[in-house]
Amino acid sequence: MGQQDRRTAILEVLNRRNAASIRELAALVYASEASVRRDVAALEEKGMVRRVYGGVLLSRCENTVVPLAMRDGEHSAQKEKLARQASALVEDGDTILLDASSTVRRMVKYLAGKKNLTIITNNHRIPGELGACDARVYCTGGEYVRENHAFAGPAAEAFVRSIWADKLFFSSQGVTREGEISDFSERETSLRRVMLERAGQKICLVDASKIGRQCVFQLCGREQVDIFVCDCELPWERSGAQPSP
Repeated sequence: MGQQDRRTAILEVLNRRNAASIRELAALVYASEASVRRDVAALEEKGMVRRVYGGVLLSRCENTVVPLAMRDGEHSAQKEKLARQASALVEDGDTILLDASSTVRRMVKYLAGKKNLTIITNNHRIPGELGACDARVYCTGGEYVRENHAFAGPAAEAFVRSIWADKLFFSSQGVTREGEISDFSERETSLRRVMLERAGQKICLVDASKIGRQCVFQLCGREQVDIFVCDCELPWERSGAQPSP
């Protein structure tokens, strides 16, 4: 397949699926990942696609939800570091809320030494990854969001309103330089708002790649977060700016 034909095929795949990983595109157009990366770079220069996380979006779909499978492997080392640091904030006997973000899910492996935990989550993968962790586990239930392996919607929100947690661990796809936290998923953002209401301490995990990004659905401002676990200095820490009242 020639270069132009390959680029046309890439656009046809994205028109059908909105988003795809480099590996998926390479398999679908029968080319090497290196060739696809060059093609995607050329298409991005023309404003036709945009690279995000571990994959590619059509430019007209920039504000769409990026499937978890594409996000999970991106910035893996940073996410592991954040998850390990965040898990150190969990104390024996805590009731903790864990959202369905790929960063928070990585905390599970570091909770093995904790005692008498109660874990509440909307991520359907977390219960199966707890292993020997000493914890009672509750899943929110609700509408299953296949691309993110998560539950959301009114039923999930109703369940969360019925509980109280000592700590909420959450992440999101964007944090502006002023500290406004946002995401591309309307349903998961709505559920996170309820989680914020039902937790004593709010802890946000954010890697440096998300700083300076503004997404469609606004979750909260930094003044509503008690602790940021980040792999870089946060912009407002450098500037010494105070949060808006």
